[in-house]
Amino acid sequence: METNINQTNGNGSDGRRERTGIKLLIIAMLCLLLLIPWFLIRSMIAERSSTESSAEEEVCEKWGEAQTIQGPVVKVYTGKDSTSFSLLPERLDIQVAADTRTLSRGIYDFTVYDAEVVLDADFTLPTSLTAAQRAQLERNCWMMAVDITSLKGLTDNPSVMVGGRELSVQEVSFEGSRVMWRADLRPLLDGGRLSCRVSLPLRGSQQIFFAPMGNTTTVEMRSNCATPSFCGNFLPVERMVEDTGFNAQWRVLAINRNFPQVVERSAWYTTDDSNFGVELRRPVEQYLQNERAVKYAYLIVLLTFAVVFFVELRRERPIHPVQYLLIGIAIMLFYTLLLSFSEHLSFLVAYLIASVMTAALVGFYMGGIMHSRKVGALIGGLLAVLYAFIYILLQIESYALLVGSVGLFAVLAVAMAASRRIDWYKGRN
Repeated sequence: METNINQTNGNGSDGRRERTGIKLLIIAMLCLLLLIPWFLIRSMIAERSSTESSAEEEVCEKWGEAQTIQGPVVKVYTGKDSTSFSLLPERLDIQVAADTRTLSRGIYDFTVYDAEVVLDADFTLPTSLTAAQRAQLERNCWMMAVDITSLKGLTDNPSVMVGGRELSVQEVSFEGSRVMWRADLRPLLDGGRLSCRVSLPLRGSQQIFFAPMGNTTTVEMRSNCATPSFCGNFLPVERMVEDTGFNAQWRVLAINRNFPQVVERSAWYTTDDSNFGVELRRPVEQYLQNERAVKYAYLIVLLTFAVVFFVELRRERPIHPVQYLLIGIAIMLFYTLLLSFSEHLSFLVAYLIASVMTAALVGFYMGGIMHSRKVGALIGGLLAVLYAFIYILLQIESYALLVGSVGLFAVLAVAMAASRRIDWYKGRN
């Protein structure tokens, strides 16, 4: 009789062990199954981001592209109408006043600008100018020019003044993305200075950049944009950013750039490596933040499934795999809610709404399964804490690895402490 009792207890223990192992295997398979919606959500985020980029390109094409301003310079030509060399100004002062506005395309808003750009330059003959190059200047085979990214951005005819004389509209010509004119170079050839002043009424989008063409180049820019991003190869020497806009000044010397005052046509020099400026756009990062948030989806799924499994063992109330699957789908649905809300609201508000909805849904569902409001509140509260932790990680990008590692270590310690008293063979303390 005693032998039969021991055999029965052993078979019961083996049965519980087998059921626990099977349940863990099923949960692992469910986690793999949830890879399907996870990939679909990531694909949806990429698609929405691509749609936004296409809409922005369309708006920029119709309004005006990001503008890069180079010049003014004196371009000297050979008999074949190709540039022989370019003479850069000794001094170049640029004054920019840019007013931004918002244009909408569907649900997306984009920042564009209207700018008044004034280029004030002085030319002298550099000592590095060869006799052959001077002879080309004297043969009058030259043009003065300013290059911009797109002439489509001009809202009016440029105003050009050379040597104190304002040129007529007929004296200014256009070719490609270049504004060109001719003037009297005798003051320059006589060893003096030639002044040049160009006013460009310009519109564009996203950013405005400048090339440091002068031996000394200074730029002073003011705008009503309150969220500028200074970028390029040189940062402002002075800046002041307020809620009403910003004011910034740059100063670049010839020794700071990678091209000389006389640029040969065959030289490898390019101004692109020395351009600088500012982005005039609102920082819109909802898709980037959504992409970063969805990377933590599996962490939340695994931790939630682990807690639900522990609750199942401790309360000895079985939870069907379909119920696990529904909980996993609810967690994945959080990211579609976050994506859709963040396109219309700030990311913080969207994250708060989506996390409250998901935590409340899962908590209510678990409370019904376990017939315990306390268990439902525990699961919902835990999920809310996880979402709060992930949001903190998203905001402290520089320290995300450190904080995330410490946080996961703490979670693991709690899980180990909670599970050490569980009898995995009997399913209870």
